[in-house]
Amino acid sequence: MAVDDYYEILGVSRNATQDEIRKAYRKLARELHPDRNPDKNAEEKLKRVNEAYDVLSDPEKRANYDRYGTADFEGIDMDGFGSIFEQFFRGFGFGGMGRGFSQRGPPLGESLRIRIRLTFEEAFFGVEKEIAFKQKTPCTTCGGSGAKPGTSPVRCRTCGGQGQVVRSMGGFMHVSQTCPACHGMGQTIESPCKKCRGTGLETTRKELKLPLPPGIEDGMMHKIRGGGNAGPRGGPPGDLIIVFEVEEHDQFVRKGLHVFLEMEIPYSVAVLGGEVEVPTMWGVSKLKIKKGTKGGTVLRMRHKGVHTNDGRKGDQLVRVEIKIPEKPTKEQQRILAQLSELSL
Repeated sequence: MAVDDYYEILGVSRNATQDEIRKAYRKLARELHPDRNPDKNAEEKLKRVNEAYDVLSDPEKRANYDRYGTADFEGIDMDGFGSIFEQFFRGFGFGGMGRGFSQRGPPLGESLRIRIRLTFEEAFFGVEKEIAFKQKTPCTTCGGSGAKPGTSPVRCRTCGGQGQVVRSMGGFMHVSQTCPACHGMGQTIESPCKKCRGTGLETTRKELKLPLPPGIEDGMMHKIRGGGNAGPRGGPPGDLIIVFEVEEHDQFVRKGLHVFLEMEIPYSVAVLGGEVEVPTMWGVSKLKIKKGTKGGTVLRMRHKGVHTNDGRKGDQLVRVEIKIPEKPTKEQQRILAQLSELSL
């Protein structure tokens, strides 16, 4: 079905200024107001006028409409998207440590950033992706304490286990600072673990299979709390940040759940109407073309866009252009000449 031409509804050109759009809207709103217009269809027409003005009066919506034929692009529900990962990473022991911490005690671990590259098709339909990365985990020899097996960290003698020391600035002024001996941990290690050299960490290789849902977009990020590096000497883990890079397609452009396609149709079909075969991500489908279809018209193919796991379905928007032969045959020239005479 054809997408409403908002410019035609307001009676303005496609390069109309905002002032021209506003004036056209006000004129139509007065003419179609139910109190002034007894036409039973006036109220419905006014709704379409309001819809057209809502889009064309907003620069961002208008830009989307000019390019894709619609201003309403649906995004991806990241709540449902995130829950898949949260459940998945809990299964690997991520996120099991609390994130609350203060200056006293072991510091927070470093966050990890991983980039996952997807083809257009993988992002559209969803895919299971295998990734591998290096991660700092608690030392298996000392259990993350940093102390040699058989020994334990001891209370810092400088701060008395507080992790901070108070220094006098003269008079009644006192400043609390991180303890320089234990670096705020409140403990020191007299006999460090040989494997981790007292850090309580070792580097391991992590291999995971990620079930990615359909609809991931280029540049989308997702943060997994507690999925990063473990903190030194038992500190809470950092986060794992996943960044998605989606390759471009040679035919389609995606925006949210919708897919945009430009294609040419024969001049005869544009004039007389008919059906054309249109490529979609779901296979080739037939699209009806009405008589007198103009170049630049945007047609909507329902539910040919992204299908999400929660049941939402995007559309495919097809912008048609009229295919004019560069070198028409003699027969084509003869028919076009006759058509030209009839049009006079």
